[in-house]
Amino acid sequence: MLLKIYEKLLEREIEKVPKHIVVISNHLGEGFLKFINWCRRFGVEEITVCSHNEINRDFIKGFRVRIIENELVKESEGEPPTVNIIAGYTGHEEILNTIKKLAEMVIAGELKPEDVDEKTFERFLAVKTPPDIIIKAGNEVPEFMIWQGIYSELYFADVDWDNFRYVDFLRILREYQRRERRYGR
Repeated sequence: MLLKIYEKLLEREIEKVPKHIVVISNHLGEGFLKFINWCRRFGVEEITVCSHNEINRDFIKGFRVRIIENELVKESEGEPPTVNIIAGYTGHEEILNTIKKLAEMVIAGELKPEDVDEKTFERFLAVKTPPDIIIKAGNEVPEFMIWQGIYSELYFADVDWDNFRYVDFLRILREYQRRERRYGR
């Protein structure tokens, strides 16, 4: 009963919600499906899941899903939010692959080196939207989405997705809105 009252109080505090949330985890279960539904409820537009391991995708049916593995992108139709799944594809690999694509275009005469800028570079990234917040279990800095995540807020938590609760989700949103985003300034 007290938990429900606390959740309602937290809900009232939430005014600013991230548009794009990244989750770094090697184990996602049914609790993560609840997380996606809570994100939908609060209007989060995009969720990206990054893992060094294979992710069970069966429980994400019904959502708009983009699977990114070894530079390949497979997309399916569905309801928002968009759920990007990055499995075994690191930020270093993504940047190297982007540089290679740009170099090939320059060699082919399709692009001039002086025309390469941030916007051109970002067109070739697997996930183009910069995340507002990155949720990571443990205390190591994630090695995914290096380019996109440069100005993201980092939230380190001991997250057990099997036991992840609505109140935990609300606390993350509250922490996000308390932070002053300075984008490197």
